[in-house]
Order: sequence, then C-alpha cells, then structure tokens
Amino acid sequence: MNRHFNSILKITIFLLLAVVLGIFIYKWVYPQFESYFVLKITKNQHSSEEFKTPPPESLVKNSPQLCKITENKGKVIKVDLSQQKMTLCEDGKIIKEFFVSTGKKENSTPKGNFRVISKSTMIYSKMTDCWLPFWVGFKGNYGFHEVPICEEGEKRIGEKEIGKPASAGCIRLKIGEAEDFYHRVEIGTRIKIYGQTP
Repeated sequence: MNRHFNSILKITIFLLLAVVLGIFIYKWVYPQFESYFVLKITKNQHSSEEFKTPPPESLVKNSPQLCKITENKGKVIKVDLSQQKMTLCEDGKIIKEFFVSTGKKENSTPKGNFRVISKSTMIYSKMTDCWLPFWVGFKGNYGFHEVPICEEGEKRIGEKEIGKPASAGCIRLKIGEAEDFYHRVEIGTRIKIYGQTP
C-alpha cells in the first residue's frame, strides 16, 4: 500500500515540476528569445497593391557562365556579396538578375549553401521595429525582402543603398523587384551565397 502511494506521490511531484518548468519557460525564457532572435511572421496588414510597381528591366549584364556551373537542375538563387548582385538560375539558364543590398561588414550576410525555408508577403521584425515586405527566409532571422517600412510615417529605409552593403544581415531588394522575386521562388529553392563584402 505504501509503495503504491509513494509511486503516485512521485508521479504527482514530477508532473507539478514539469508544469512549473513549462510556465517558467513560457513566461520568462521564450519572450526573451522571441524579442531578440525571432521575426514574427504575421498576416499581411498592408494591402499588396501598395507595393506593386511595374517590374523593371534587368539591371545586370547577362552572365551565362554563372548558371552553367550549376550541376543539378532546377532553380538556384546565387548571391555575389562582392558584386552586390543576385542571380536566379533555372536549369542552367539565367531567369532574372537583381542588384541587392546585403549586410554591412559588422553585420555580414552569412555565406554558404542554404534553401528557402519560409515565405510571407509581410512580416514584422521586432529587432528593427520595421515591416519587411515579400519575405523569403533562408536561415534563422536572415532572408530576402523588399526595402523595409519603418513604423514612423511608414518611411522606407535603404532605397538609395541598393547595390552596396547597408543592411543588418538580410538581403534587400528594390520595390517591385522583391515581389517579382517572391513569386519566382518556392520553399526548398536552393541558395548559394559567396564572395566578400566590399
């Protein structure tokens, strides 16, 4: 009888400790994590019409060699940090090229091979207190997006800095070009980021 009672008591104490630990993580640990590291993906609270502009012509000279070195078929996004240029390849051919603005040296964009892991027409960044239209995430808080919209007066940040490193680590695109890029890529699209930040 005592043995049975002791077993029930141990299980009850264990469950109570688990509940207390869960409450602690939810109330104190998770909010701290979210504040500094998590970009909250939200529903589009701005009309997509607000961001639509006619897609511009390619700004970069065609470089067929860039896509030919891709061994596998399918889409590949290539970002050259030294040129501040992004190329979208498909089956060894250039589909689209864009000038971009990557992270500054002190907040450099990560180099390596990645895949698209998330997409949203609009997210809010607690880290920068700005809205990021046409978000295409590839690693943690890093992603491609249109130049940010900051809360005060919905001012755009970095429009004149496309073509040079100016972001906090993400890859910014021009208004209109970001939407075009957003619709051309899918979850799982491969990404290669290389070169040196000037």
